[in-house]
Formats: sequence, C-alpha cells, structure tokens
Amino acid sequence: MSVSAEQRQGQTTLVRGRVPLVDDSETLRRAIRRSPTAEGHQVVEASNGREAVELLGEQDFDLIVSDVRMPDMDGVELLRAIHERDADLPVVLITGDPELETAMKAVEYGALEYLAKPVDVEKLKASALRAFALRKKRLDARLALEAQSSTRARPLPLGLRDRDTWTGSLLGSRYRVGKLIGVGGMGSVYEAERVDLAQMRVAIKVLHPSVGARSDLVMRFRREAETVAALDHPNIVRILDFQTPPNEPAFLVMERLHGEPLGEAIGKEGRFSAERAAFVASQVLSALSAAHAANVVHRDLKPDNVFLTIMSGLRDIVKLLDFGVAKLMNARNNEKLTQTGSVLGTPAYMAPEQARGASVDHRSDIYAVGSMMYETLAGTAPFVAENYNALLFKIQKTAPTPLDVLRPDVDPALAAVVRRAMAKNPSERFQTADAMEAALALWVVPLSARGTPATPRSSPMAFAPTVVRSRGKRTQKTQAGRRRKPKPD
Repeated sequence: MSVSAEQRQGQTTLVRGRVPLVDDSETLRRAIRRSPTAEGHQVVEASNGREAVELLGEQDFDLIVSDVRMPDMDGVELLRAIHERDADLPVVLITGDPELETAMKAVEYGALEYLAKPVDVEKLKASALRAFALRKKRLDARLALEAQSSTRARPLPLGLRDRDTWTGSLLGSRYRVGKLIGVGGMGSVYEAERVDLAQMRVAIKVLHPSVGARSDLVMRFRREAETVAALDHPNIVRILDFQTPPNEPAFLVMERLHGEPLGEAIGKEGRFSAERAAFVASQVLSALSAAHAANVVHRDLKPDNVFLTIMSGLRDIVKLLDFGVAKLMNARNNEKLTQTGSVLGTPAYMAPEQARGASVDHRSDIYAVGSMMYETLAGTAPFVAENYNALLFKIQKTAPTPLDVLRPDVDPALAAVVRRAMAKNPSERFQTADAMEAALALWVVPLSARGTPATPRSSPMAFAPTVVRSRGKRTQKTQAGRRRKPKPD
C-alpha cells in the first residue's frame, strides 16, 4: 500500500475513492459509472484484467470492481495478481453465473465481496463504502506502526535472539526452566521451578525472541498478565509473576496445571455426554462472566485454551488459558491491543462478526462457547474447510450440520441452547454468560475422577458453578449438578 504525502499529513478521510471498473462489457461499465454508486468518486475503466494491472502500476486506488468472466485474465486471476502487489487493496467481484467453487476461490484470494448480476446498486454502494472505510483503517494502522518504529522495545543481545529453547536457563534469577510444554503464537510454555522457594513448580510462558523487539507485542504480553491476574477466578489460570529482565526475554509465571486440554480429551474420548459437555461449558461461562464484568473479551476461545484438571476427586475442572488476544472494552485509544478490521483469534470457533474483522463484544465469546459445545457433543468442529479464508467464508455464510442429525440422542432443548449461542446475529444469542450458564443448568452433572456422577459431598463448592434461577417471586441459588425443586408458594 503506498502512502501519499497528503495522507502522511493526517488527511486520511477517503471522501472521494479512486475506483477502476474492470469488465469486457462497455454497457455494464457505463451503467455502473452512471449509477449513484459512482457519485463523488474518481472512476476509471478497464476492458480486461491486463489493462487493470497496468493501471495499478501507474496510480493508487482505493477499491477495484471487476467482472469474473473475462477473456485473457478472469476476475479471480486479476484478484490474485492485485493482492500480490497490494494485499490490502479491497476487491469486489461481480458475476452473471455464480458458482460455489469460484466463490470459494474468491474468498481464498481475499475478495471483499462476491456479487451476482444483475447488480444491486444499493448493495454495490454499501460494499464500496465498506471498502473505503477498510482501506482507511488499514492505512491508519500502517501509519501508526511507522510512527511506533522509533519506540521499539529493547532488542535481546545477539546471542539470545535465535535461541529455540530456554530449557536449563535461569530466568529472572529465580526460575529454573524445564522441558517445553507447548508453543503458541506469542510465546512458548515451559515447566519450571522457583529455586528460591522450596522448588515450587510453576509454568513459564516466554515471549518468542523473534517478536520480543516489538513494543506492541510486549505491551500485549504485559496486558495479558495484568488482565488475568486481576480477574482472580477459580476457573481462570492464576498468574504468579511477570518480568522483563535485562538481557532476557519477557516472561510470565503461571500455576502449573496437570491434566489435558479439552481438544485432547475430545480427540482421545470422542463425543461427550450431554451432562459432561454442559459441566465443562458452564465453568467456561462462569470464568467469562468474571472477565466480561471486568470489560474483558477473551476473543480466542478454543478447546486448546480450555484445560481440564482433577481437583478434590472431581474431574473436568476447567482452567481457562491464554488471554493473549483479549480486548479491553474500556481501554484508552493509546492502549488498545486490538483494532477493528483485524482478524485475531482461532477461526474455527470465532463468531461471524469477528471473522469479517468487525467490532466484537462479550457475545462473540458466547458464540465460541457454543462452537466448543457443538464439538464436544458432535465430535467435530461446526465448520471445516480446506484453508483459512474458505473457513471464514463458511462461518459467515453457512450453517453447521444440525446437532440432532449428528447426535439424535441429544435432548432437543440442549441442542437449541447450542444453536442459540451460535446465532449469526449477536442480538439473537444469549446476551450474557450468566444467561447461557443458567440455560445449561438442567444438564450440568459433575463427574468424579472415576467418571461416575459426583455425590454432593464430593463436589467442592469452589469449583461447581453457582446458577441463579428465578421462579415467580422466588430466586433460588442451586449448586451446579444438584436439581432442587422450589417449595410451593
């Protein structure tokens, strides 16, 4: 993306977009150019894809509108060529013969929209406005990164930058690093012992040296530690320390957990019973309730971030992990760790609004819980595709196979809870984590370590979520897994 002198001076409001219309039909080009969609914009025409590529070499544009079927170079080939030059340039494709395979390729190569002929002028106008706004956000983000380039975090010494393991190291003068447990997008997690405190066993998340020089990522790493430590919930992993020592990578110290991620449990054991799936989900929702009350949206809920442990003889006690892409809803502008227009998180479980880079709120987390419940009950993720962009397309435009088709034994009422949590429209989902947790209460049955239903005596109060239910004038608090009938009025 090129940055003009005017834009560098802060004049980034794209009131007049520069748009080439690419179509071998002069009639269609003329019709679009004379429509209200083109009013106020600088529109140029190209009769084929190669002409459009030449225009791109001569000047900057804010949006490309192209037909799909053209001789010499079709619209999908043009799209690919455009994004090899400028990956951020929005492209709208128009076709008179919509095909699913072509649409999937268009999404794979990054098309903003895929519209069918006859062209709906209002829809095209809305797509253009969305494209201009997206172009502006991407430009502003680029300028912001350029402005931050002079305030990067201090780099590690040369000898430490390319290290692929910290096993055996002593970090922060007190943590002896053990074997590698796992690797994530921002850091690697190791077993460790605190040498000055009775060899206390902990887990250490070490920021990757390759990203340690970026101040924005170090800030996000620090915010993760501060965010999780402040929540202090039994179903959220405890943060014990955070350090950025000189000549060492930044790292945070967490409680050491024993068990397995939800994803591994599904892989080994297959489908969960309704009661087990509801018990796990209710704990995730309890943790999210605390996070949302603190104006924190997790944004990367997935089975690998839901860790299952055994405590006090009770299995499947949840510890929610990795708030690394969390969004603080009340953060000041200069503290924001994520921005609208970026797609952060794991696509298989993200909400449609998150998949298209729009603003997210706590209801995006609720969608993700519904997606994970779907997988625990069905044994497969709700959406599967060959590549990242095709998966985002499916999440936004298609519906998953109904649970009652894959699991006819599941209570239709429970399937309805999952379906509501996964509604495409956020306003049609449960509006709070507490509301969804209450809806699951009838199926929540904790299991002992032996896999049998836990008795009330063996169910620790600290870890079984409390559900508040209103019945008429009476409000009852019942421990999850214990069904207590209300006394008659």
